[in-house]
Amino acid sequence: MGLLKLFIVFITTLLLINPAIAASFKLTNKLIPGAAVFLQVSGFPAGSKMSGDINKRTFPINKNGLAMIALDMEHKEGYVTVRVKIAPKNGRKETISRKIWVPAREYKKEYITLPKKKVDLGKRDLSKARKETKAIKATYKLRNGRTGYLEEFRQVLDGRFSGVFGSRRILNGKSKRPHNGVDIAAPKGTPIITTAPGEVALVGKDYFFTGNTIVVHHGDGVVSLYAHMDSMLVEKGEWVPAGTVIGLVGMTGRATGPHLHWGTLVRGARVDPMMMPGIRKH
Repeated sequence: MGLLKLFIVFITTLLLINPAIAASFKLTNKLIPGAAVFLQVSGFPAGSKMSGDINKRTFPINKNGLAMIALDMEHKEGYVTVRVKIAPKNGRKETISRKIWVPAREYKKEYITLPKKKVDLGKRDLSKARKETKAIKATYKLRNGRTGYLEEFRQVLDGRFSGVFGSRRILNGKSKRPHNGVDIAAPKGTPIITTAPGEVALVGKDYFFTGNTIVVHHGDGVVSLYAHMDSMLVEKGEWVPAGTVIGLVGMTGRATGPHLHWGTLVRGARVDPMMMPGIRKH
């Protein structure tokens, strides 16, 4: 047998032993700044281990090929590369990737006036606020945990939207950081439900900025935050199914009227709660 025939037989045998994977993935919606989408992998061998990254920032993929990915609210216009790595029990490892165009997103400006003592903090209030902010931000670093984010999310409260996501806030004439959540005005005592199943990661009482504050971890760094509550009805470490009443609307902390500040993050990316899967309309 000639060398060429031997080479062809060798390659054919190798491919039979380690067949290529005919896998692909799709997103449930357009990827835009401040939004989360589900990513579904299909065509992979049963029992494969999978992982992914978006512009080299990793994200987990479950055994059914499902993951959640998101872009931060201030992500710039341009292409992102989404990659999925598949490692079958038997066969060759494979990486599938796609470049996706991300459009720019425009945000509104909000002008807000508050009492001076709520804006220009004294040493005591500043020290208190810094400790509380540190405690909240620590929950944003949570990873792994029991998974609840792969169910569709839901709106946590009906009411008037008094503060929009991403707005550049001009507070007493001074420009502040963009608003990383939504504000929903409702009568004091209105029940607030959790947006998806998760574990209560923080129950903060009477925080300077956010008042009575709860953070729920939905697994793998997906968290939701609820602030300015009148009362809190859950404890740290408690698992709360979707729709569980976790607190009541109030105006604690830096608030001018009864409302809920509701925020969501996906592994550190600030996401509009109204742009989470199950809630998103466009």
